Amino acid sequence: MWNGALARVNGPMSCAHLGLILSDNLQDLQDQCPTGSCNPQLGDLMVGRAAQLSASSTCGLGGPQNYCIIGYLEEEQKCFTCDSRLPYNRYSNPNSHHIENVITTFDPERKMKWWQSENGVHHVSIRLDLEAVFQFSHLVLTFKSFRPAAMLVERSKDFGQSWKVFRFFAEDCSLNFPSVSNQPANSIDDVICDSRYSGSQPSTDGEVVLKALDPIFEIENPYAPNIQDLITLTNIRINFTRLFTLGDTLLGRRRRNAQDKYYYALYNMVVRGSCFCNGHASQCTPVDRRRGDVFTQTGMVHGRCVCWHNTAGENCERCQDFHHDSPWRPGGENTVDICRSCNCHGHSVSCHFDAARFEATGGVSGGVCDDCRHDRTGPQCERCRPFLYQDPQRAVEDPHASCDCDPAGSQGGGLCDALSGRCVCKENVDGQRCDRCKQGFFNLRQDNPAGSSVCRRTCRCHGLGSVGSCDQVTGSCECNLLATGPLCDRCLEGFWGLGNSAFRCSPCDCDIGGAHSNRCSPEDGQCHCLPNMVGRRCSDPAPGHFLPPLDYFLIPLDPGHDLQIVPRQKTADQPVTWTGLGLVRVLEGVGLRFTVDNLPSSMDYQLVIRYEPEVRKTTATPLTIWTCVSCHCLLLLFVSRGAVLDSPVCLNTGGRYFVDIVFNKQPGSDDSSIQLKLIQTCRCNVAGSLGPFCSELGGLCECKPNVIGRCCDTCAPLTFGFGPAGCKPCECDPSGSVSELCDQIRGQCACRSDVTGRRCDRCQMGFWSFPFCRACECNGLSEECDEETGECLNCREHATGPNCDRCMDGYYGDPVSRQPCQPCLCPDVQNSGRFFATSCQHNPQSLSMACNCREGHTGLRCDRCSPGFYGNLALPGASCEECPCNNNIELGDRNACDGLTGECLRCLHNTFGPRCQDCKPGYYGNALDQDCKECSCDRRGTEVTQCPLGSPCFCDSRTGQCPCRTGVEGVLCDECEDGYWNLGGVSGCQPCSCDPVNSFSNICNKVTGQCPCRSEFGGRQCDECGENHFGNPDLQCISCDCNMEGTERPSCDPETGECICRIGVTGIFCDECAPGYDSTFPACRQCHPCTALWTEDVTDVQRAALMMRTFIPHHSDNLWPGNSRRRQGMLEMHSKLDSLSNLTGLSLPKVEKLIPLGQSNGLQGQIEARAFRQLSLSALLYISKVQHATVIKGRP
Repeated sequence: MWNGALARVNGPMSCAHLGLILSDNLQDLQDQCPTGSCNPQLGDLMVGRAAQLSASSTCGLGGPQNYCIIGYLEEEQKCFTCDSRLPYNRYSNPNSHHIENVITTFDPERKMKWWQSENGVHHVSIRLDLEAVFQFSHLVLTFKSFRPAAMLVERSKDFGQSWKVFRFFAEDCSLNFPSVSNQPANSIDDVICDSRYSGSQPSTDGEVVLKALDPIFEIENPYAPNIQDLITLTNIRINFTRLFTLGDTLLGRRRRNAQDKYYYALYNMVVRGSCFCNGHASQCTPVDRRRGDVFTQTGMVHGRCVCWHNTAGENCERCQDFHHDSPWRPGGENTVDICRSCNCHGHSVSCHFDAARFEATGGVSGGVCDDCRHDRTGPQCERCRPFLYQDPQRAVEDPHASCDCDPAGSQGGGLCDALSGRCVCKENVDGQRCDRCKQGFFNLRQDNPAGSSVCRRTCRCHGLGSVGSCDQVTGSCECNLLATGPLCDRCLEGFWGLGNSAFRCSPCDCDIGGAHSNRCSPEDGQCHCLPNMVGRRCSDPAPGHFLPPLDYFLIPLDPGHDLQIVPRQKTADQPVTWTGLGLVRVLEGVGLRFTVDNLPSSMDYQLVIRYEPEVRKTTATPLTIWTCVSCHCLLLLFVSRGAVLDSPVCLNTGGRYFVDIVFNKQPGSDDSSIQLKLIQTCRCNVAGSLGPFCSELGGLCECKPNVIGRCCDTCAPLTFGFGPAGCKPCECDPSGSVSELCDQIRGQCACRSDVTGRRCDRCQMGFWSFPFCRACECNGLSEECDEETGECLNCREHATGPNCDRCMDGYYGDPVSRQPCQPCLCPDVQNSGRFFATSCQHNPQSLSMACNCREGHTGLRCDRCSPGFYGNLALPGASCEECPCNNNIELGDRNACDGLTGECLRCLHNTFGPRCQDCKPGYYGNALDQDCKECSCDRRGTEVTQCPLGSPCFCDSRTGQCPCRTGVEGVLCDECEDGYWNLGGVSGCQPCSCDPVNSFSNICNKVTGQCPCRSEFGGRQCDECGENHFGNPDLQCISCDCNMEGTERPSCDPETGECICRIGVTGIFCDECAPGYDSTFPACRQCHPCTALWTEDVTDVQRAALMMRTFIPHHSDNLWPGNSRRRQGMLEMHSKLDSLSNLTGLSLPKVEKLIPLGQSNGLQGQIEARAFRQLSLSALLYISKVQHATVIKGRP
């Protein structure tokens, strides 16, 4: 943000300051501080710092001092007085010009005061010492006097211990600062010499402006070291090194010291900047006072930051104490770099940042606590000191506990784990304190020799049969329950498998029906089995045998009953309570008879009736068994699925029995069953079962998918195709079938009339959109359509479209209105070799046909080639092809290429050739990429025959290499070869022709032709004596010894060696200023124009003296014969005038006496008294000049 102090800078001014340093709104910066980067407001660093501002030279400090103003030559008063013994006061001391006068004020008459140096002092410095590090923006100096001819601005960052130059300023940079570049800066921190602010105009109110950061350079990182070096400072010093002078030495006719007019005078000095806070503060307070109240003046930019983000220091340049867990960083433009507090768990009050720890933790923590208390150590005081540990049951902040290790079993002198407190035990020792032996060891003693086991291993108790270890004193074993033996290594009788169960030993648990007894092998628990029984417990039948269930013997219903069969399907979540296909439905009053004649053994049998009631009523059913002639009554409860006869029935082998069941109420019955305990063979069907084995109880074989039956020989309901792979499900689609059943051989489901497919899952041909099966709409031109979209397939009579509703490409007509599709004639039909259209259409109004031509063809019937295409369509198999012009013609131009041959006629993009494949003459590049550029040959170095007038020169069409003349090289023929120079000569470049003896090589400057001469030789070809030398170059060249700063070029005559002085310089060696010029060699500036008049007067005096010397001897006898008074006076005048030729030693009063003498003795003839007075006055003025020059020459 700029203030009014910059209003005088030439033109609109915009310094490129850091975005995070300059802000348009201080309140915005203050609001950003808690959450983001912020910076203080800019101001004038001069305000409030008068006591810290000093100058090395000030006029009038020792008493009044006169000074004159050059710009007042036309004014009556030209000179004034400076008296700076007291500070400036507008009324009492207005002539005081102390340095504090340059501080900006807003007084309307502020130009009445200024700072001014002593007269004639070239080297003067102004210095501002700041009390802290500040951020510098720019400097503006407004001069009352001429601006300095040369000056420089310096800065210091260490309170004046060392200095760096900001910039040099000079009217003539090469003269005043020859080692400093006067070219534009290449980087933001380049130190250069600037000549814009050192000219003679304006003579007052001129400004010098210095910006810390040049706005032409973009700043990526405002905290980069080179940027910070430019904008931070503690001191700034302005060094004036040379006054701007005009060379005059006399004002009017009065004699006065010329130095009175030359001094430095400064109206105003602005040092713009801000408190430097590294992006962590928006406000600053005064620094500790050292010089009274100078640091609290209103409008003063203070130097101590009010830091945020846990930072501290005058410039927020470090983290606050105990906030070093993250590294200090300057505030970023879009980031908040807050210093995090250290975590010392309450055991330290100070910490420091460790970069290695910060990097090792992945940037999580870099704080290292200092001087941990409470017996803590570690980067965060998180660990205990040796012989202490952190109780895991207590908080980290609590005090530590002692290790308390048993000296008999521990090692390491009592050290323990810092976290758990566990001691470091000796071999075979265990426990938190190392105070007991490990399992299997005993006899812990402290006096065992070093290197031997502390606990001796004597107990060998079985680990699975004993309780823990042996007694640590006696070594005896304590057995588990069910284990026995001295070492507890075997089970009690009736148990086996030591350690196989939670009780260590498991019971034998032999099957009573399959084993001889309850004893088993103690190792694996194997029981002693009966025949055909296997398994550890003898509870499983041998392979190929099974254990039938109690209802294994099934009695089928006698044939002849006309009953309804209710089929059932087996499901995974329902138990099977039927056999065969399902159940039989029995109506009221119906009886059933079962014949029993295949009993394998005579014994008591239980008769069981299985049923499923269809009514919620209990039925009383009489059951009669003939042969035994016994009658029973069963209650078939509706909540049950079976009924058992109250008492067993004795049935014999070979007997024949009839079981009659009569249902008085609504019965529901199944096959009666006779249960018998018997082991039978499985008889599993090889094709339907997964193997020859069946279940141990019931004999059910393991069936393949969808196969049922005890022997796995039948397909389950809703399946088909019994075979080696089992049975496949019917999967009849319920939307298209009339039943879930399918043919058990083929699997064909029963379909609706408009549906087809084995599963009834597709529409019949001519229909689509299953299961709705809508009729296809194809305008009678197809019988099939897509099953999902209904789009017609295989349209006939050249029709196409989703409904066969339009003609296919190459045909025209209207199938919807029954107009047949006819072939397009474009110009012939499809597949004729002369069909050049994609389609055609018929206009019903004009009854004509129009073709839609393929690319490259045109015409009503596509019988011509389009512009940009060629071909002879009269030939069989011909077509129109794109003209092969490499995209270098306008395709819409009919004349761009030949319509029959394809030859390119109008090439674009500076190309030519039958295919536009090359760049045209005078151009080069890649014609195929439309990249032909004009040859840029230098006509001075290119063969004349290859550069026609009015056209570009010819060059290689591929590389652009121009045909060069003799001695010329380069792609553009724009450079002379080594050994040649003067590009553009008659024959190109001419040879250097360097003198082989006097030059270092034959390679000369390619522009000037200057050969590299040896030190004493010169000339273009080194065949002359060199600069400041004379003589015969073939013999010897002698040094002229001319002062090179005072000579012209060449500096001396090459034959005589006489030095050739430049204007304003004289002397044998051109080493002193000529008359009429000031004596400051080598500058030798011309004196005031009035000195030219003095020089003319002196010349007149000399001429008059010469005339007198020649006139009197030849003419005095004729004009004044004898010793007349007139003759005597003339001789005396001759003597006086003759002395004017040597005026250096003549005093001014003596010359003044010549005036009355000349008046009293007038000249006759050619010399009159008036001319004599003029000559005398000229002599007087000449003597004044000589004396004045002598004074100037004698001053330091």
